Amino acid sequence: MHDTKNRFVNRILEKGEPAAEGQPYTKERQHTAQAFNLHVERRDGRMAEGFAWSHYLGYRWSDEGDREKLVVIFGNRAVEIEGHNLGILVGQIREGQLNGIRELVSRQASLLNHDSPEDQPVIMSVKSYPDFEEIMNAIKGEEDDDKHRHTRRASGR
Repeated sequence: MHDTKNRFVNRILEKGEPAAEGQPYTKERQHTAQAFNLHVERRDGRMAEGFAWSHYLGYRWSDEGDREKLVVIFGNRAVEIEGHNLGILVGQIREGQLNGIRELVSRQASLLNHDSPEDQPVIMSVKSYPDFEEIMNAIKGEEDDDKHRHTRRASGR
């Protein structure tokens, strides 16, 4: 009896877990709730970024033949997503439900693309502009351009 209860509880908990290993996007499950931010996870799983939906300005989706491109603008930053079946993500953005995307490993992307499920986006590449390190350097006052760095030091004396 005790074992039966544990299996039942485990099944319920598994259904409520966030994106599984192969799932390329997540959405807010409640129809009345709105996603707080867009969580972007890179293919290696070792880097992720968050973009607040409160800074959302708009998106542009385009079909370039061999792949689709979706660009989402958040204030002075942008996320560029390339892949297939990205119209699903556009629908989630329009509903305010998209809260996570995951760049797929090349092998996963090619398998999903080969099977071509119409209900799954295939996210092959994700880029963010400007790069997070550029923003951090600007906040710290560190510039990549040596000309600006020396000018700042000389004018600070």
